[in-house]
Order: sequence, then structure tokens, then C-alpha cells
Amino acid sequence: MSEKIQKKSNNEENIFRKLITKLTNPFLLKFCIYGVLIVFIPGLIIGVIIAYFFGPESYNIWNNYISDLGSYNYTPAPFILDYSAMITSFLLIPIFVYLTSLLYETKEKPETTPKKILDIILKIDTIFGLFFLLLAVVGFFGIGLFSEDRTTELGLHYFFSIVVFGSFVFAAWFDGFVIMVKKTSFYRIIGLFMFIATPTMGILFVINPPSLTKPFMEWMLFISIAVWLLPIIFIILKKYIWK
Repeated sequence: MSEKIQKKSNNEENIFRKLITKLTNPFLLKFCIYGVLIVFIPGLIIGVIIAYFFGPESYNIWNNYISDLGSYNYTPAPFILDYSAMITSFLLIPIFVYLTSLLYETKEKPETTPKKILDIILKIDTIFGLFFLLLAVVGFFGIGLFSEDRTTELGLHYFFSIVVFGSFVFAAWFDGFVIMVKKTSFYRIIGLFMFIATPTMGILFVINPPSLTKPFMEWMLFISIAVWLLPIIFIILKKYIWK
């Protein structure tokens, strides 16, 4: 009986490893990275430009949420944000899985007990980081599918907005700690920024300082995420795809 259980466990592990291998093959990673850079960033910039020049209220980051780019009340082309968010959410999955595999691996086997304990803690942190990154993907898809104009009576757009930003905040905290403490392919300054800046922006967004508007704080939170996510993507591209 124990042999059957062990065999089943090994088979499940092999299936999981094969899935990870397929998700993180260089061709797919390159496609997804280029896709993110081509689809979402230009889409966001174009969306802001269209909303600013052709929208009814002259869109600006001080008074308008990012989500306003997905509503006919603020832009004649809300589909740009909606579709780019949904497409990008799928493209991010292999990138996040590969990032996690890089953070999870241990290059030097820990020999002392404190180092072994630290290694276990960092691996657990990495798993939590992946969980929140994938949850952010769900939220990212949700804000595109349920835009401000399609939020429904349940307020699904608001719900998924909380999911995506909240998940990125926690992912930054967990993975940032790993990058700070562990020797990885990423600069420790990136980990420090992730660990401090993004959670801080998340807290400021929630408490909303009186001198700053809520939409502006949302944009600052978004920028704080982009500041570490884009360098990580470029490092993966340079070190592992272009090698």
C-alpha cells in the first residue's frame, strides 16, 4: 500500500514538474514578456492619451482612477484598457511561475541549522508570493472583464480592483523579502523597494492622506508595482532568454 502511495505521489510530482517546464520554456516566456511590453504598457499610455484629448472630462491622474479608462463616461475607447488587462493577465502567468522557480531554488545547500531554517522560511515566503501573484492575475483579468461599465450590482469591478492591488502588495512583501535576504538573480535593491515601497503605497492608498486624492494614490500604488515588476521582467529576459 505504501509503495502505491509513494508511486502516486511521484507521478503527481512528475506531472507538476512537466507543467512547470512547459509554462517556463524560453519560447513561451519570450512571447509572454514581449506580449506584456507590447500590449499593456502601450495600451495604457494610448488609453490615457485618448481619454485626455477626446474624453468628456479631460482625464488626469489627480482626479481619475485607472479604472476610469475602462468606462465610456471618461473615454471613447474603454475597450483598450479592458482587453489589454485581460490579455496581459494570461501573459503574466508563465512569467510569475518562472520568477517563483528562480526564487525558490537554492544554489548553495545550507549546512548549518540556522541556514536550513532560513531556507525553509524563504521557500515558504516564495510560495506565498506565487499565491498572491496568481491571485493578482485573477484580479487583473476581472477588472478587464467587469469594467466600470460592467461592474454589475455586485460591484465586481471594485472587488477585483481590491484583489489585484491587494495581491500585488502582499506578493511584493513576500518576494521582496526573499530577494533582499537570499542570493538570487535580482538586485537586492529591487527586493528592498518591493518590501518597503509597494506596501507603504498600499497603506497610504487605504488611509488616503487629506492632501492627496484617492485616484492619485491609486496611480502611485500602480507605479510602485511597475517600478519593480518591469526590471524583474527585463532581468529574466536578459539573463535567461537572451543568453
